[in-house]
Amino acid sequence: MAQESSELESRFPDLALASANFGFLLPYEPLLVLHGAACEARASTAPADSVAAARQFGEVLAVKLGQLTGVRLPVGDQSARLQTLARAGVLTAQVLAAFKDLHGFDAGELDEEETAAHLLDCCFTLAVWFFRALTGDAEPMAFVHAEASDLSVLAQRVAVLEADLPRLRREFDRVAPASLPAAEREQLIVSARDASYEPLREADIASEVQRRLAKAGWDVLGAGEEDELNRSLGCVLVGPRLAGGHRADMLLTVGGQVVGIIECKRDGTDLTDAMEQAGALAEAATGSSPWPVWRSPLPYRYVSDGRRLLFCDANEPEPHSRLVSGFHQPRTLARWQREAEADSTAPTYRARQAAYLPGEDEGLEQLRIAQHGAVRAIEQALATGQRRALVQMATGSGRSFTGVFTAYRQLRYARAGRVLFVADRKLAVQQLIAQLRQFSMPDGGRRLDDVYHVQELTADGLAPAASVAVATVHRLSAMLASTPAPEDGSDRVSAYETAERQAHPDATPLDVTYCEALPPDSFDLVIVDDCHRALYGQWRALLEYFDAPVIGFSATPTATVLGFFKGNLVDSYTYEHAVADGVAVDYSVYEIQVADYRQPAFATPLDAVGVKARRSRRARYEDLDEELASTGPQGPARAVTSEHLAAVVTAFRDALPNLFPDRTQQGGALAVVPKTVVFAQDGPHADEVVERIRGAFGAGDTFCRRIAHRDAHAVHLLREFRTTPQFRIAVVTDLISGFSDMRAIECLLILREVRSTAYYEQLLALGTQTITSTELRAVTPGAVAKTQLVVVDAVGASRHLRPLVNVTDASGQAGRAALERLLNRATDGLVTQQETAELAIRLARLTPTLSDADGAEIRKLAGQPLQELVTRLLNSVDSDHLAPLRQAGGKRAVEDERRAALFPLAETPELQEALLDLYDRPAPSRVTASGSRRRQEQTVRRRLAAFTQQAGPFTSAQLWWIEKIGDVVAAETRFAPSYLDSIPFSARGGTDGFLDAFGPDAAIDLLDELRRALA
Repeated sequence: MAQESSELESRFPDLALASANFGFLLPYEPLLVLHGAACEARASTAPADSVAAARQFGEVLAVKLGQLTGVRLPVGDQSARLQTLARAGVLTAQVLAAFKDLHGFDAGELDEEETAAHLLDCCFTLAVWFFRALTGDAEPMAFVHAEASDLSVLAQRVAVLEADLPRLRREFDRVAPASLPAAEREQLIVSARDASYEPLREADIASEVQRRLAKAGWDVLGAGEEDELNRSLGCVLVGPRLAGGHRADMLLTVGGQVVGIIECKRDGTDLTDAMEQAGALAEAATGSSPWPVWRSPLPYRYVSDGRRLLFCDANEPEPHSRLVSGFHQPRTLARWQREAEADSTAPTYRARQAAYLPGEDEGLEQLRIAQHGAVRAIEQALATGQRRALVQMATGSGRSFTGVFTAYRQLRYARAGRVLFVADRKLAVQQLIAQLRQFSMPDGGRRLDDVYHVQELTADGLAPAASVAVATVHRLSAMLASTPAPEDGSDRVSAYETAERQAHPDATPLDVTYCEALPPDSFDLVIVDDCHRALYGQWRALLEYFDAPVIGFSATPTATVLGFFKGNLVDSYTYEHAVADGVAVDYSVYEIQVADYRQPAFATPLDAVGVKARRSRRARYEDLDEELASTGPQGPARAVTSEHLAAVVTAFRDALPNLFPDRTQQGGALAVVPKTVVFAQDGPHADEVVERIRGAFGAGDTFCRRIAHRDAHAVHLLREFRTTPQFRIAVVTDLISGFSDMRAIECLLILREVRSTAYYEQLLALGTQTITSTELRAVTPGAVAKTQLVVVDAVGASRHLRPLVNVTDASGQAGRAALERLLNRATDGLVTQQETAELAIRLARLTPTLSDADGAEIRKLAGQPLQELVTRLLNSVDSDHLAPLRQAGGKRAVEDERRAALFPLAETPELQEALLDLYDRPAPSRVTASGSRRRQEQTVRRRLAAFTQQAGPFTSAQLWWIEKIGDVVAAETRFAPSYLDSIPFSARGGTDGFLDAFGPDAAIDLLDELRRALA
């Protein structure tokens, strides 16, 4: 075998020498040389065989790309492979088109020889692209047309190797995708994208640079016009002579003063080295200059090969060059000049971040711990010049508010010129705009919109006065890539849902062009609010277009997302952290399996993944890759069929008393069905589910209804579901596109397949949001507290994310007995890692039920709040938290960490008794108001009466709003404008209803006055 392999190795170099058009690929993949040479050798003599070889060339190249970039590809489906690579951002539109031709070219009226010739050209184009992507060599490469005799020799050498082709292909297919760090994968993707553009001829580079300058608003002066520098705000001098006999390619002038320099370089030149040369010329340009010079050396420097454009601002602290998609406008450089002259100690946006933000704490005290950490991490990243930074925040932890607060601080203290928010769908844009406009600035209480104008980005572009713009991905695509504007309601549907619904979602990469209504320098900062990974893959050009740092917020960062941000995850607040802090509730999972619809079905607990099997978060995120193509089946997603639907619904109904044992009445029936969302396949399936549920529960139309998000009444139905006790079960087909405020949901019934882990996590996240006991009782009478989300899975969707611990008996005497058992094992020093995690989850389930007195008692006995105790327990079994401890102190350090976390529980019998007593008392005692709370209520009532008397008169409708706001202040001591979109206000239209009741202008003033009066 070794001898046979050696012979093959010697034959491939012979083949490469005979193939001028594909031999250069030998060091990177010998099979590409073989298939490319076969296509070339037989294009005229055996065109059908040539076409077959071309297709094999495309297949091998696609698989090779997956191996190199670490993108997992489906097996045996070239179309799906190409979709996956395109969605990961590896393929541009031009490259994808060449691949598609190889896979399924429509020859039309072409004969076999003409078809073979076209596909040979595609093979060569892809070969050159692949070579350039791996080497960075941009030298022009032309196809070499061989003589017939040379092609005959090539065909003979191909034939010698083809006998071993099946074995070679099997060995090739066994190679697993590389496990690359996110930054390396991103570099490969960037190189592949750069290589897709044909290098310009040297004579055309200067013309292309001048064309791009004109697009950006620069006036390129011709020969003899050097004295007309004031003809426009920004002028370009072409080929001026400099001191010392040097000559610059171009100089930039703003307001008649020379401010920058441009150097044009041959394609393939190392632009970083060229930037050093530009720096030397920037110094020479100021010596004995015949034109006025703003600053010496010239601060604004550009280097371009006609395609790529490298920019450096020498005014920056520790200047670093960066690629930009276009030249900055003259007015942008003029603004930068004014800012530099006004503040010499911090002359740039980045310098102001480093100079002013670290010491400015105003307003940070109002943030949660997770929000505070995220804001500080973002500011540190920006101050150190990081152009891309990713923040992971679990749904429900205040991600959107963190983004708004970040924008405020960037505008207020770093003096950002303009900030862009990007959201996945129209509804998210509307919510962001409302949140931005209602944001009360800590430095005086004024609304953000009063000082920094907020606008939704439209086709008309930006208003000159706008400081904050909010846009959907669809809107950016329409403006920058000329895609059709969303007029069919598609911008109301999340890209998560679009990708989930289609077996092969559209993976066509976007190509952007310069947009005069939205130039690349329109924003100083871009904030992306949890958009689908496609924005960072096939649509990444939308973000790369802007010359601004990109801050991404994500609840479930996948490999594509991590890659775009080069693995720069600056802060992470996971779902487990949110559960420990009481920001989210835990979830338990049950399965319903129906083998025979004539037999009864049962809901049974799902096996947990276990602590030892749980890998690091980074490993899990990097596995959340293109699952729709690589692991998901083709065609429509599976769903519970009509013949099984009755059995599943009946099993769900019968299981509810056991799933919520603390809600049962005498006789074992539930007092009220928990708010439930049912996830169905499509419209007809959803309608059938609604009828089955109504029949099984013996309920009327109001009890269970379908919500279709493209319907005109969707917003009204969602509001009714969230705010009324009568509407108990909502049947939906695209939960992701609903309101983010779904806090009253306590149960999720999944009746159709979920194809991606990221999508499944989104579904869970919406249902694990917390809700106050008062709000919950308003919509679910008899409920004491929301302690968990119950997931009932009838299609195997939970395979994507098994819970760390599946606690299904946390309430009642069963819950008490389980907790007592774990506490006893902790006392005896016998508790395992898995039991430690279970103990943490059981204690977390108690958090929502604690009264103020309970919390104070536990804090006194444990020496820490219950939330902190839970956090320490979870950290003690978290591989990410333990990794540095293990590295520093080995196994002993890990054991010490867990022992310290368990110490208060193991060594304090009084704490154990207090925790167990929580199960023994009647539920209402857990939510009674303390004496201090009653005094707070009395104070608020007195101040409210004084306010209504002084500020009135008010109508009865207006008094309802004022009194309900007073109720919130009495319960929570504060009132944030965002509360207007929660219960009970959402029942009367939320923020819009409040504005309608008092009038848009008067409403804001009244809210400010009322908050001050009740404070």
